[in-house]
Amino acid sequence: MTVAARCWSVSCLVTCLVAFPATGAFAETAPTTVTLDAGVTSIWPVLNSLGALILGFIQLILGLSLAAFAITRGLVVLSKLLGGIDIWDEIKKKNPAVALLAAGVVISYCTVIGGGIESMTRALFAIGADPIGGFVGLFSGLLNLVIAVMVASFAITVVFKVMDKLTTGIDEKAEFANGNVAIGIIYCGTLIGVSGLVANSVKGIGTGVGMLISSLIHLASGG
Repeated sequence: MTVAARCWSVSCLVTCLVAFPATGAFAETAPTTVTLDAGVTSIWPVLNSLGALILGFIQLILGLSLAAFAITRGLVVLSKLLGGIDIWDEIKKKNPAVALLAAGVVISYCTVIGGGIESMTRALFAIGADPIGGFVGLFSGLLNLVIAVMVASFAITVVFKVMDKLTTGIDEKAEFANGNVAIGIIYCGTLIGVSGLVANSVKGIGTGVGMLISSLIHLASGG
């Protein structure tokens, strides 16, 4: 066999070895992998989703309950601040000033209390990932909600007191009874603006309480 023929034979052999998978003695053992039961690995996302759905319903029920409370309590406080005026009777008379003021009070209540609900539900969703941190957040959220409920009425009362000092030449109660739209607008806007500031302040209190509790737990555990 000539040299050229030998080179051609070697080239064909190499080509066959590269082009076709190895078999027999040339075959490599496939790496083995350990797989978990599909049922075990797939059940946890379902449970987490179910838990999130339940917490969502809890948040909805809590929100609706507190909304009803905010409307009722807000209008009671407003009636007292206006000298015992019947809010619904004034609305029946189509008094726009009282209607605007009532709307501002309800929005203010919902804004302040809503901050407490948000903190509490956020902690509920965190319990699955971090139980201790979640329960600490839940406690601070509940405390935040209680503070928000108490502060909401106080904040509305303070707004009325401050506005009364700023408008010494105006009898607000008489103006509201007469349906002065302008005074209804200014009070409504002031209440909504102040409620946003109060809500953020209440959130800060809840966050501070949560940090304090976390620090105490960390200290007690010897960390």
